[in-house]
Amino acid sequence: MSSSLSAAASSSGAAGQACYLSASNAQAWEAVYQSVDAYTRGQVAAVVADSAKELVDAFYSTLLSDAEAGPRLSHEIVSTRLHSGMKHWLKGLLCVRDQGDVAALMATQKKVGEVHARVHIPIHLVMAGARILKNEIAQRLRASDLDGDAASVATQYVCNLFDLAIEQMSRAFMRDINRGARNDEAYRLFALGQNISTERERQRAALLEWSQAVLIGLHYRAPEQALPRLAASEFGLWLQHKGGVMFESAPALRQITEAVCRLDDVVLPQLMQGEREGQRSLPDQVRELQELVARIKHLLNGLFDMVAEIESGSDPLTNVLNRRFLPSVIGREISISTRQNSRFSVLLLDIDHFKAINDEHGHSGGDQVLRQFAEVVHQACRSSDFVFRYGGEEFLVVLVDTAQDAALAAAEKLGAEIRRHDFNIPEAGVKHITASIGVATFDGHPDYAYLIDRADKALYRAKQAGRDRSVAA
Repeated sequence: MSSSLSAAASSSGAAGQACYLSASNAQAWEAVYQSVDAYTRGQVAAVVADSAKELVDAFYSTLLSDAEAGPRLSHEIVSTRLHSGMKHWLKGLLCVRDQGDVAALMATQKKVGEVHARVHIPIHLVMAGARILKNEIAQRLRASDLDGDAASVATQYVCNLFDLAIEQMSRAFMRDINRGARNDEAYRLFALGQNISTERERQRAALLEWSQAVLIGLHYRAPEQALPRLAASEFGLWLQHKGGVMFESAPALRQITEAVCRLDDVVLPQLMQGEREGQRSLPDQVRELQELVARIKHLLNGLFDMVAEIESGSDPLTNVLNRRFLPSVIGREISISTRQNSRFSVLLLDIDHFKAINDEHGHSGGDQVLRQFAEVVHQACRSSDFVFRYGGEEFLVVLVDTAQDAALAAAEKLGAEIRRHDFNIPEAGVKHITASIGVATFDGHPDYAYLIDRADKALYRAKQAGRDRSVAA
């Protein structure tokens, strides 16, 4: 029996290779099922059917002990729905006989992937669970009536089926995740489309109203009445339900949330305790209340400034593109260049001796130079090119459809334009500046960060060579 199984496995080599190409292709599934004979499929099905409960128990006991997976899979859900569903899935995967079953099985994997996306089960946890099941089944196959070679063939058959199932789930998972991301972004854009200035003032007023209510409540509320919690106020509810959409995962949002918790869980109880003990002034607690409210206002202003900047899509000082959009722009150019077998280039510019400008003319003078510098760069570029404020005194230009020689020539021309320009600093007159430029051309590497790193290294060489020059990577 083992020799016939080995022969069957080797004779199906070409089909076996093809089965890894597309889990959405019914022929791929059929190739795996036909890579072993009916006896082996029956033995695998018997092992799974006889130990289905133990297999599923091992699967969930492992995942439930995981710090990330455990909270997503409560014991009640496992015992009522997921446990029986997993047994049904296992038997369906390993007991298919005909084409109709394959079509239904493929539809099942798609549905499972969509469910995972809806309940936010990360795909890496699904893969970890599949690894657990494959190992458990392999152990049982080695302990079955199959000899060593036959057990190995059967184990490979099981692994191939699991891999196809996970691939099919992943396709559906990513489709739903991407669809959800697009919907989330659409809602976020809708939220950003509201009047930012009006929303800023409304929330500042709501925060101030809450702090005044607390201070007034210290003197004019009934003894048994609790002070109002910030999280339950108009500001707190807005922060939880709308602020998170507008500000996404900005660090300042977490800091505001921590300040709200501190006010509600520490400062308010201290104020009420002090009042009960007759400390009418409570200067330390009131001071902390005011400091935390001021901190929240400051952080909130920063978040709204960030949102206004994102809404406009430009750097607020120089009016060129915001660095936030750099991955999207370069990613798209990489796709176009790869598809059309063309090239594009990036220029990374750094204003020479900019610190000396700030030291001599102050930050307002430095800001004037940055604004005018951005205007010079923007006017020197084609309308099809992209100009970004990269950070500080650095700017990045994406030259579309431009190979290295043309990019270096464009950089030299840009450097000359900068040298010729009269930069006007109020109360200081005209100043002439120079810039160092690093040039890098897309060479097929799919990671945009690699391209920018090459331009950065070229810029470093330009500065090391004496500044006021262009160097190609």
